[in-house]
Amino acid sequence: MKHLFIGWVVTALLCLLPSPGVALTFPDKPTDEHFWVDNAGIITPEAGAAIDKMAFALWQEQQLPVYVVTIRSLADYEASGYSIEGYAADLFDQWGIGSNERNYGMLLLVSVGDRKARIEFGAGFGREHDRQAEDVMQSLIIPKFKGGDYATGIVEGVRGMDAIARGLALPQPKAPWWFWPAVIVGAIFLGLLIYNLFKAGKGGWAFALLAALAVALFFILRNAG
Repeated sequence: MKHLFIGWVVTALLCLLPSPGVALTFPDKPTDEHFWVDNAGIITPEAGAAIDKMAFALWQEQQLPVYVVTIRSLADYEASGYSIEGYAADLFDQWGIGSNERNYGMLLLVSVGDRKARIEFGAGFGREHDRQAEDVMQSLIIPKFKGGDYATGIVEGVRGMDAIARGLALPQPKAPWWFWPAVIVGAIFLGLLIYNLFKAGKGGWAFALLAALAVALFFILRNAG
């Protein structure tokens, strides 16, 4: 009975493993004209040109290749049981990014249907840039992806990867178009508020507004408590 139970456990574990008869497939490596493959259809012509410009300059100046790959899902490439990290590493090796003598290539893989992305480094980088890669992902790529702007997120990601490769500070996220108009309107409103408060005192609209805000804040804090 004990041997039968062990046999069931082994069988169950084997069923959880990827089937050896199904081999991973990979997107075709781009020609020498481009540094990106867009099988998910999310890279605009402008974004593609920006990626090529940065990647080509980095290749000419540093002999360091940077590639971008977008896919609809891992399942499309027989990789439904794989993590995005594992598939990115296998794709990196399949394409032979970098070289045996100088393995400093970089890859940005985006799987739209799986809502996952991965920045993969060549072995020459070691683990010293993992934190920077996470910063690029969290501050430059994901915010744009959440807003549905995949093309801009990818370009900003490549810009961050380019900075890592060159040993430069990471670019800061660009403020949205409404940021400075909002700052200007806020400054004008604050000026009017202070002016009315000093001129009209408790009888002005500024004091009434501040009092209303204070009452609202009191009830909010009381309910939270």
